[in-house]
Amino acid sequence: MQKKQIIAFTMSPIQSQFEVDRLEEEARKMGIKVKRAMYREVVFDLNNENSKVYVAGEEITAKNTMGVWFRVAGTKSGKYTEGRNMLIRFLQKKGIYCVNGEGYLHWTRMGKIAQHALYIVEGIPVVPTKIFYQKSQILEMFNSHHHFSSSGESAMQAQYRCEKDGFDLNIFPIITKHERGYQGRSVRKFENWGEMEKFLGKINEKNLGMFLWQKYLPTKWDLRVIVIGGKAIGAMKRLAVGEEFRSNYSLGGKVERWELSEIEKELAQNVAKVCKLDYCGVDIMKGPNPSALRASPLDRGVYKEEDYQNYVLEVNRQCQFKGFEQATGVNVGRAVVEMILKMT
Repeated sequence: MQKKQIIAFTMSPIQSQFEVDRLEEEARKMGIKVKRAMYREVVFDLNNENSKVYVAGEEITAKNTMGVWFRVAGTKSGKYTEGRNMLIRFLQKKGIYCVNGEGYLHWTRMGKIAQHALYIVEGIPVVPTKIFYQKSQILEMFNSHHHFSSSGESAMQAQYRCEKDGFDLNIFPIITKHERGYQGRSVRKFENWGEMEKFLGKINEKNLGMFLWQKYLPTKWDLRVIVIGGKAIGAMKRLAVGEEFRSNYSLGGKVERWELSEIEKELAQNVAKVCKLDYCGVDIMKGPNPSALRASPLDRGVYKEEDYQNYVLEVNRQCQFKGFEQATGVNVGRAVVEMILKMT
């Protein structure tokens, strides 16, 4: 009897090399083969009820394949994301499990703006955010609030108003990020209006709507929670180092194991559920709880959950996990294989 394989799709031989290697390593222990395939190796033979799909010359069937795991497929043209989704439709009809299949079909591209819209509708907390489509809108909002900063308002009053009203363009620092940015590389922090105005001058107005403008949270650390098969399997704390305000592991952030509270588990699992994802990394950042902030300054040396408020930054449906496994000791590779086995 032919043994069934797992196919892992990537855009190049080196993309997600650690993750695919780990999947292969754990699957091998269970007597399962992992076939690494490139998106460019796919061929669709569309012939009505006789339609077939091939990868590297081999037809993908329910007899030879139990599941498929997709890594990043994004290109400027979108040819591979469309191909990935067509592949999912073909394979699901054949009874082959596709990791995150429903999520991909709902959102071909799942940028930060689409995520924020979904979170707001589903009641999932996000960092106060503004999105503009004209530079004049930013100037108008800045000027309309500027009287607060010039009327003798104290720093505490400004902070309280910011907590109460959500987000004020006059309270710096301010964060901006591109809606398709990844690994923290598009995130910028502005300390004053001059820095922000200079950045605005470099943006073509037709692209302005691709940026999110957010309230700055001074925490300097966040959580990456990995959810597999609807269950949060662990979390790591990511800490920004030195003058760097971004905590991403890929940018040199320190990582360490984090014991999830029930509130954090439920939040991460709910994000995965509403995004229709079987495998994902949910990023949660802590901001001072407004009531705790008004009562007294936070003791930065002691973490008390009630002093902080959870905000979902984003979900990553192709999250890497090298730093996660190192920090937590959680075997993510095995968990992915076990999920695929369970779903077949």
